[in-house]
Amino acid sequence: MPEHPGAGGSSDEEEEEEEEEEAPEEMGDEEEHEEKVELTFEIVERLVRRPEDLEEQAAADIKAFKDKLLRMFEDYMADHDQQYLIELDANKPAANLFKETVMKLNTFVLRRAAVPIRLQSQEEDEIPEDIETEELMRTLAGNSMVAPRYRWRRSKWARACPVELQKGNVVNGKPEYAVGFLDKIYVMSGPEQMELFLKNPRPYLISPQPRPPCKLCVTGPPLSGKTTVAFLLAQKFNARVLDVNVLIRPRMEAHKAKQVELHKQEALESAIATVQAKIREKEEMMGEESDDAPEPEGTAQPSDATAISEADPPTEGEAAPEEEPKGDDQKEEDGDTTTKEDDTATVAESTIAPSQHPTETTATGATGITAATTKAPTEPAMEVDISHPEVKAFVDAAIREAENQTYSLAPEAYIEVLEEAIQEVNKELKKKNLNGPVAGGWVVDNFPQTREHFTLLIERGLAPDEVVNMKDSSENGMFLLKRWYKMNREEVDEKARLRKEEEDREKAKVLEEASPVIPITNAPPADRMQEEKQKEEEAGEEKKSDEEAAAARAEGGVDDLDEDDFLDGEEEDQEHVGPLDDPLPPEGPETQQFKDQRNDYEREWPSVQALLTGTINLEPIQVEVEARSEEEMFKDAQMSVDQPFTYRPWEYTSIDVDEEDEDAEADGDEEEMEEEEDEEVAKNKKKQFGDTKHFCPVSYKENYVLWPGNPEVAAKYREKVYYFNNADTRDLFLSEPLTFVAKRKPFEPPPVRLLILGPRGSGKSVHGRFLAEKLGVFHIDFKERLQELVIAKTKKKVGPENEEEEEEPESDPEEEGAEDKDGEAEGGEGEKEKKKTEEENPEDQEEEVELTELEENIKGNLMEEEVLSINTLDNIVPDWWMREPFKNTGFVLEGFPRTAEEAQYLAERGFYTDAALILTVEDSDIVDRLLPPKLDKWRKKRDRRVARKERRKAKKLKEKEAAMNKRRQELMAEIAERKAERAAERAANRDSDESDHSDDDMEDEEEEDDIEGLLAEEFDDEEEEEEDEEELEDDAQERLKNEISEMYDDDTGKLSTVQETLEEILIPRIELNAGRKPHIVRFTLEQNMKPIVDYRESLFEKVYPVKESVAKKMLQIGYKHPSRFGKWCPVKLQQGDCIQPMQGPGFPSYPAIYRQHIYYLSSIQAREQFTMHPLKYLKQASPKPVVPIRMAIIGPPKSGKTSLANRFVSEYGMLRLSIGEAVRFVLSHQPKTELAKQLNAHMRKGLTVPDELSVLALEIVMLDMKTNTRGFVLDGFPVTKQQVDLMTEHSIIPVVVLELKVDSRELMLRGMKDRQSPDRVLPLHDSAQILAIRIAAWQKEITAVREWYKEQHRNWVSVDGERSKWWVWNQAAEEGKRSVRKIQTYLQRITDGKAASIHDMCVTPKEFLSRLGDFGQYCPVSLAKDGALVDCSVNPTQEFAAEFRGRYYKMEKKERLEQFLAHPEQYVPPLAPRQLPSYDMLPRRRTQMEIKSMFPMQIELQGYCPVTYLDGKLRYEAIVPGNPELIVEYRQKIYCFESEDKLQKFLRYPEKYYNLKLPHKLPPKKDPLLVTSLPMLGYMEQTISSAITKSLTAVGCFKPKFPFLTPSRSALLYLAYHLKAYNPKSSEYVRKKYKRKLEQFEQQCELIRYLGSNMSDRFRNPEERPIDFDHKMIEFLNLQGREPIVTLLA
Repeated sequence: MPEHPGAGGSSDEEEEEEEEEEAPEEMGDEEEHEEKVELTFEIVERLVRRPEDLEEQAAADIKAFKDKLLRMFEDYMADHDQQYLIELDANKPAANLFKETVMKLNTFVLRRAAVPIRLQSQEEDEIPEDIETEELMRTLAGNSMVAPRYRWRRSKWARACPVELQKGNVVNGKPEYAVGFLDKIYVMSGPEQMELFLKNPRPYLISPQPRPPCKLCVTGPPLSGKTTVAFLLAQKFNARVLDVNVLIRPRMEAHKAKQVELHKQEALESAIATVQAKIREKEEMMGEESDDAPEPEGTAQPSDATAISEADPPTEGEAAPEEEPKGDDQKEEDGDTTTKEDDTATVAESTIAPSQHPTETTATGATGITAATTKAPTEPAMEVDISHPEVKAFVDAAIREAENQTYSLAPEAYIEVLEEAIQEVNKELKKKNLNGPVAGGWVVDNFPQTREHFTLLIERGLAPDEVVNMKDSSENGMFLLKRWYKMNREEVDEKARLRKEEEDREKAKVLEEASPVIPITNAPPADRMQEEKQKEEEAGEEKKSDEEAAAARAEGGVDDLDEDDFLDGEEEDQEHVGPLDDPLPPEGPETQQFKDQRNDYEREWPSVQALLTGTINLEPIQVEVEARSEEEMFKDAQMSVDQPFTYRPWEYTSIDVDEEDEDAEADGDEEEMEEEEDEEVAKNKKKQFGDTKHFCPVSYKENYVLWPGNPEVAAKYREKVYYFNNADTRDLFLSEPLTFVAKRKPFEPPPVRLLILGPRGSGKSVHGRFLAEKLGVFHIDFKERLQELVIAKTKKKVGPENEEEEEEPESDPEEEGAEDKDGEAEGGEGEKEKKKTEEENPEDQEEEVELTELEENIKGNLMEEEVLSINTLDNIVPDWWMREPFKNTGFVLEGFPRTAEEAQYLAERGFYTDAALILTVEDSDIVDRLLPPKLDKWRKKRDRRVARKERRKAKKLKEKEAAMNKRRQELMAEIAERKAERAAERAANRDSDESDHSDDDMEDEEEEDDIEGLLAEEFDDEEEEEEDEEELEDDAQERLKNEISEMYDDDTGKLSTVQETLEEILIPRIELNAGRKPHIVRFTLEQNMKPIVDYRESLFEKVYPVKESVAKKMLQIGYKHPSRFGKWCPVKLQQGDCIQPMQGPGFPSYPAIYRQHIYYLSSIQAREQFTMHPLKYLKQASPKPVVPIRMAIIGPPKSGKTSLANRFVSEYGMLRLSIGEAVRFVLSHQPKTELAKQLNAHMRKGLTVPDELSVLALEIVMLDMKTNTRGFVLDGFPVTKQQVDLMTEHSIIPVVVLELKVDSRELMLRGMKDRQSPDRVLPLHDSAQILAIRIAAWQKEITAVREWYKEQHRNWVSVDGERSKWWVWNQAAEEGKRSVRKIQTYLQRITDGKAASIHDMCVTPKEFLSRLGDFGQYCPVSLAKDGALVDCSVNPTQEFAAEFRGRYYKMEKKERLEQFLAHPEQYVPPLAPRQLPSYDMLPRRRTQMEIKSMFPMQIELQGYCPVTYLDGKLRYEAIVPGNPELIVEYRQKIYCFESEDKLQKFLRYPEKYYNLKLPHKLPPKKDPLLVTSLPMLGYMEQTISSAITKSLTAVGCFKPKFPFLTPSRSALLYLAYHLKAYNPKSSEYVRKKYKRKLEQFEQQCELIRYLGSNMSDRFRNPEERPIDFDHKMIEFLNLQGREPIVTLLA
């Protein structure tokens, strides 16, 4: 699309759409044409004929046309682009010619010229002119609608008249002059403007319109930034700043000079009269003094002094007129004004004569005239004039006083000056652009200031379009007061200090007068001096800090405006925005002047504002100045000025809803569209959404999140609907819409964000990781993330599942405790002390880590499913949406949200995802998945418990044995003690009898026997500990199943609540059956993710299907534009279709609207694909030119030519042509032509129509537009060489000639089936004999036709006609498409000025030679790159030929062709680095006969090869004689070469090898010697030595041994076979025959080796032998006695 620059201040997005809207279109109302009555030939014959209609005159005119104009037209058409050349048959009626022309034009992408349409007709109700703009736009939008839902849109002009705006005037249009152009509404202000706009609307709409004409006035209180803003606005709108104070200055100076001169004359007359009066009075006094006694000299008389010094001051009437308040610049320059008393004092002081001595007593009057007190002699009265000193002094004083006064002009003078400046600006505008605006382009600075000024402006027609008022909203104007004080601080502080000192002096004087007793010294007290000194220091520091701050601000660039941007000599409004903490000025008369000026403005402004609002309905633009920079104020002012000419959004109200309901009722497109279950979904499908579809644009732009908007909180901008999540975002959009709409290109969708939910065991982690890896996004497990946040302190994963997974200790704690006790007992006191030390130093042990509140909440959630707080979620979740790398990469979030509260949290924070994947699974599947691992864990635990019990039993048994041994030892010790006691007793009682001793011995033995009994009784009494009953595996399995089922029920319950919440918060849900096999689930997952992933790029795009009639109407009136695809289907085009879809009745199309264009789709499925992803199909290149298929199908009778041709007609709308149909067409449609008469003459005689007439009839039929748009297929023609010649003569060349090859038997079989077909009604001449004759005739004639097309056009294609009809159709259609693609590529490249390949372009050799370029048939690429002369004429094909700039060039190989096609201009003149030498400088190959005719020319270098010699580095060994048959002529010299390669090398680089010289010493010439003259050994060496050597080598390698022959005999036979098989002198047939015999001989020799390796000493059954053993044994035995005979070798 041609880009169109937008208006000043408009956004890039507006510019882009304006381009589309400003594109040229053709539009016109549908007019009903009355059907014309066609006059018959008989009626026409009865009418009066004009002279030019007479046959003789018509023939003369035709002859003159052919002689004078036809040749010129033919040359022009030959040079014209052929794809834009339309050829028609003028013999047809005009209506048919028009239809054919339209048919051809429809193949191009053409845009109709758009014509404005009046929206308000006289029959409709009149719309009042005072109607509101909003209501007017709504009313006009529904008038003359193209179709329901497609109303007229508002333009940026709104209600302003484009014609007047282009002239520089903002004039509101009237409803009765409303116009619809393209798809916008424009309102004209009057009939003249309407007429101009209807004639040509483009001058009033093109850039930079709509643009404010810039008629602005900038006003405001002093120091509010008026001048700065005025200059910035003028710079933005290319206007001029008009400062009235500067413009009025010349008039003010002239008026002041006039007033001063008037005062001078008055003062002169008064001074002369006064001086004369004084002189007379003095003379009278002197006369009186002469009568009185004389007084001493030097005494003064006061009465004389007072009398003489009095003079009349100027009267009130002579005083200056009332002062006019100064402008801001003057007041800022003056600082403060002097009072009238100060002026008078100045004048009095200036009148003192310089000759007066200070000691002289003088007196001054009111006029400042000094009277002398000395006594003057009496002189005669002198004449008083202007030269008198006292008169001169009096006049000078009056002039100075008049010059110091301020004069004002009447308001009319200001308006006149301003009007002159505006007229000058208008003249400059007209001078710059005669067709441009004639008004505007000015900004008035600080004017008008009063109501009278504005009234005069309005009366003179100079009222501004906008008035910008700089407003200070601070309390009592304190902000500007601070700014004024900051600029005049030194002066104000100095005046305040002087005033304070004066007040202090007056107070001191009063105190002194009140207390005369107390002496007052001039020196102040010490404390007062110290206080004053401290104040001075503080003032100095404050002044220093202010200077530093001012310097810092200056470096920071507070004011970027250059003085050169303002008028020369002007320093008005030097305001800079200061900080809020600027110091306040001191209270006193020093600030009163500025306050008075501000109060004057504030007092005058309300009346001015009321005047503007009431008179011209102009609401001033209020710009706040408090604490704002110049750029901010300028931006506000500019936006306000541009606002009337920009698109403005509005809140979506019930009125918009009613309009949509009306459109829905009137929309009759429901039958074509799919039926929607939900009415709201159907409405949204047709709703015109904005750039973010139904998502909130503010949330997308600010947070990069797809937040579904609320339909109840909506707005409309540029007739598009935007949804918002709340009212705040909508208000933000309404205030700054350009920030949240797309500019130049569509919005890019955010990355894929998904939730994956499901019960435990459903496969969330497996499928989530797979999906994340496939999409290239992050996979986030919410539970694992919680574990990561606390594992740094817990040192392990927490939660019930993780506690179960912890392995039980291998040893029992009781055992460890017992071992510890034993160790302590064995360790003794050292271990006890160590333990005691550890207990006393607990800091050495690991301390328990304290968790934060956040970590405690997370741990509680993991342990006991405690609800996560909002604060916890805020610390975890937002990072995945707001921070990198997740923000721009995307993620798959697993296991979140888990509850409805967490889902609601996502909605409240705006953390939306593209979809939530819900994995559903049955409880049985969960049990099958989770039970095996849990059961394995249980088995491991059980085995550990059993092992632990066994260890415990063994340990207890060991302890029991140890205790028994210990007890045994104790008992034995006791027994030993008793034995010792008894022994002692026996020793003491030696005198006792023997019986007593025996009793003691028996007692000892009994005690020893009782030890074991006591031990058994003592340890057997211990009760064994009762062991817990071990859980059986079946019981455990059942228990685990129940636990899993309970867990599943809990998870599904929570999941159902989460699903309901997700549905409420508008997060799409995708449910998948996760109970199937993983690869099936993944496949299903990919299929469900296609709309989200594959169509991601077009997420925000909206396509609206429309009816074909609606699309046609839109294109006719220019409401929408045709796409760059025209009538091509973008979907089919991307699939590789190169043939334009058929159009017209019976061939429906399915148009769709995307943005401002209409796209035509070939089917409903194609339209659905385009709707889902329009950007995918718009990225492809534009369609190439429409190329018809030109094909000829030939073949023998019954080969299927007609069936295949009819298939082309039905599929592609082509025209099937045969000679019979062509002749019938001419006879029926053009019976009066000469050709028809000749055809009838032959046919009436019963003769066959000659080929010449047949081809002429065929040529006429091919003028049909269908052949030029869709193509043609020749059915069974041509079949003879004569027909081919005639077709070529008339330029009828089929691009593809398709031959159906069918065997004669198959043809006869098909003929028999046709004769027996039940569909045949009438007998035909197709008997077997006739069919055989036709087939024979075909085979006789077709050879010449085939060879001609293969040689000349190389477009002959053979297809196996015996295969299935579908296969034949696919092959034929592919050949047709291939030819179309090649031609399309050729036309596209040639149109673009590039080089194009001409392979398969049916270029004849004659035409190719006639259009060869500057290099002939030499490769220009090889010549340019390598300097090689490569003659491509050896290749007769055009495979590597190309066309560039109308010339043909031939390349050496495919690589060179690609280089030439890429940059052809580098290889042809004038940029070609090398030129082809002239013809006589090119090397040419010669034959021996040509060399003989060139006698007496001799071969150069004495017949030696120059290439071999030079490549051999000119060595002696490289001097090799050439082959006399390899000869080249170059530069009239002949060269001979050793081989073909050397010859070709010379042809490429002749300059390199041609100028060589041989050395003096040459190798001796080799005289030819006959081989037959050599002896036997020499003959064999020269002839068969190589063959015998190879044969002997083969014998040695193979070692042949033929069965039942000796090795020597076998070797001789092998040698003979080898010599015969590889004899180069034999024919190919003989060599092949003996090679087969040699192979057979080798196989027979291999039998011995095979049988020897597979035979054994013992007998083996047949099933134990190898498969082919018996066969080879039989073959071996059969060779006995069958020695190869010598005659077989001959």
